Amino acid sequence: MNFKKIVSNTSWLITDKIVLMAANLLVTVFLARSLGPELYGVFSYILAIVAISAPISALGLNAIVTREIVNEPAWLNKIISTTLFLRLCAAVLVGVFFVTLILVSNLFTDETQSITLAVLAIGNIFTSFQVLDFWFQAKVLAKNVTKMKFLITIFSALLKITVAIFYQDIFYIAVIYALEIVIIAIGFIYIYSSSAKSSVFNFKNVDFVYAKKLIKQSSWLILSGIASIIYLKIDQLMLNSMIGPESVGTYAVASRLSEVWYFFANALVITLFPTLLKLKNDSVNYRVKLQSICDALFISALFLAIFVTIFGGFFIDILFGAPYEQSTTILQWHIWASLFVFMRALASKWLIAEGLLKFSLLTHGIGAAINVTANYFLIPIYQGEGAAIATVLSYFSASFLAFFISKSTRVIAIIMLRSILLPFTLARRYWYLISEK
Repeated sequence: MNFKKIVSNTSWLITDKIVLMAANLLVTVFLARSLGPELYGVFSYILAIVAISAPISALGLNAIVTREIVNEPAWLNKIISTTLFLRLCAAVLVGVFFVTLILVSNLFTDETQSITLAVLAIGNIFTSFQVLDFWFQAKVLAKNVTKMKFLITIFSALLKITVAIFYQDIFYIAVIYALEIVIIAIGFIYIYSSSAKSSVFNFKNVDFVYAKKLIKQSSWLILSGIASIIYLKIDQLMLNSMIGPESVGTYAVASRLSEVWYFFANALVITLFPTLLKLKNDSVNYRVKLQSICDALFISALFLAIFVTIFGGFFIDILFGAPYEQSTTILQWHIWASLFVFMRALASKWLIAEGLLKFSLLTHGIGAAINVTANYFLIPIYQGEGAAIATVLSYFSASFLAFFISKSTRVIAIIMLRSILLPFTLARRYWYLISEK
């Protein structure tokens, strides 16, 4: 395959993530300012509820599908069709669950909030069609898809901002969120039908024996994804129930400014991991490459954490204003979780490459348990700051300490430890490298 085409395709994929990150940040600023901490907290709480269902809708298939397409390119029709069928079924079941929950329970006392959740849950069904993106990646055709997503993302962002400024109604904002997902799904189908020479997206190609195999392989990742999203979003759910929606609003602003940078870790790992896999049979170079990537991730996160700790208050004041003053301290705590989140991006790919998927569930499960426990004790005392401290503790435990438990994962744990110690050992480590040359 043409190297120039591969580089161009990768560049478009990364650009897509950057535009999405920038658009989401801009929308967050306007929503938070226009809605105010309390109403923005209510909307963030509803988004967190929907987010917890995302791993179930995705069925943990993304990484496995990528691997299947690389290993069995002749099965592309079967892989895409079967995966799309599975994800549609799961997403519909999740949507039905939320609608039923709203009808039979008192989850919200406000009818608008109930309808908002229903709209977002139904819109989430259409994320299933993003499976077609794997076809475009396999064919190195990311450019057309990225252009489509650019236009929809920017237009949707402008609509959200307009509604936030003039209406301050979370229902209308939720409708735009849902419509964005639906239109992107339609865009995927349209571009696919225009680009594919033969039908890949066809339910006649669904292989139920193969579907059973995929579900069996992804079971660890489904549970791991649920545990992961729990300790990513449970803080907002617990803040809402223990303190109130206004605390969720101030916390959501800080966590958004912290989590928006996580993309860079994933982008770096996605870009470098194929090269790493090629070195897998060369144990020495493989270990050296793992260490260099982990070093780069840790140092990037360290500089980011220091920068945000120093200047976070300034950006909170400029972007969100006085009502979100409490978000400053929350952000200064929360950003330090990025040290472990960045290294976890590498560790997660390493677990897949090494066939150690059960440890993904184990480590995320530890993180979820610690986060819930820490939130339970810290939120009543420190509110949003307590939730941020709980986040740092859970990521430290799940994305670093937990890898020391088993001999199988201790390799990556030691690599991460060397990266953490790098600021103190940098000169010594690279002096040996120069001496060896």
